[in-house]
Formats: sequence, structure tokens, C-alpha cells
Amino acid sequence: MNIGVRVATFAAVQAVALLSTATPLGHQTRASFEYNGSYVEGCSCASPCVCELTGAERGCQGVGAFSIDSGKYNGQSLDGVRTAYAAAPGEWVTIYVDAPTDEKRAAGEAFMRAALNGFGPVAFVKPAKIVIAGSAGSYDAMVDGGSIMELKTVPLMGGDGKRAISISNIHDMVHPTVMMGQTTSAKYMDGDKSFTLEKSNAYYNSNLHSHGDM
Repeated sequence: MNIGVRVATFAAVQAVALLSTATPLGHQTRASFEYNGSYVEGCSCASPCVCELTGAERGCQGVGAFSIDSGKYNGQSLDGVRTAYAAAPGEWVTIYVDAPTDEKRAAGEAFMRAALNGFGPVAFVKPAKIVIAGSAGSYDAMVDGGSIMELKTVPLMGGDGKRAISISNIHDMVHPTVMMGQTTSAKYMDGDKSFTLEKSNAYYNSNLHSHGDM
């Protein structure tokens, strides 16, 4: 075999090897996360919404907010990060991040993209001022003072009249246990995307501790 043929053969073998080890198109590499904090969300569904319980379904619209007291995603700190989102599952997702540093903002964006991966393509990610006030299911969450998003919720009490109904072992690694609530009102408007909610489903967890790979 002459030198030209040997070089061509070696190049072809290398190309096959690279193709065999390449990441498949559309595949998202999984990374580890730790989350300590709280979250609340509301959507247009009657209680309970199946999107968090068994997987995203079309026909719903919702908003949510996360407050991370401490945590990591892919080894990067999420301490002090707050995030929010709006979504029409299967159609679009928008993400907002409020973080104390640029590094934590990037980590917060990566974390939210992974957490919402099954809810549809991300239309955009923006920095914003996020405030999450309240506790125990009675929340008022706002993005940019309510000009973009505002969500108000109350807890949905169980049979004892003292504790909210809770659902565990659901199909969401970030909050595998949720408490049920009601969205008393919500509004979202950014660009060509807008909707309002009233007396519909809400989920929350005021004392959230989770970890895993996603």
C-alpha cells in the first residue's frame, strides 16, 4: 500500500471513530444539581395539573418562580439565585434570572434550561428583578415589579383543614414533592406572549431540598 492510500485510510478510520463517539443531535448532556430553597407555580389547568405529575402536556399555560438559598448546577454555585419562567408546554418557554454575579446568572440559566427541558423550546432568556414574597403556599411572585409577570397563590388544604394536600414521587427531579394550591390570579406579558390566570391550579414547596442528575 503506498503512502497516499495509507494516509487516506487512516483519515477515514479517524472520521468513523469521531462519528461513533459524537454526541447525538439534540441530545442534552446530563449534569448534577443540588437545590435548597422554595418554589411556586400556577397554570391554567384545573387541579391537579398533570404536567408536573406525569410529564408535560399541550394545552396548558403557566408561570413559576424559584428561590435558591443554596445549590449547585454542574459544579457552579446557585447560592442566592432567583429564577422565573412562563410556558405553553410543547410550544415555548421563556426564562428570567436574577443573580448576584454574572457567573451565577449563567449557572442559573443553565439550571433552568435543564429543569424545563421537556416543556418546549426556549424562546429567550432575560435578566430581570424577581421578588418572591410570602410562605406556606400564600405567595406573591413578581418579575420586574409585575410588569412582566405576577403570580398570587393560596394553599389548598387537605382533609384535616390544617395542612395543604401534598403529592410526592412525581416526575420532576427539582421538586419531587409538591403541595397543592390555587392561583388566585396571575398575569404574564412579554412581547407577543401573554395570558392571565384566575382560580386555577397551583403547586408549591416552601422547604425544598433535592438533588440528582438532569
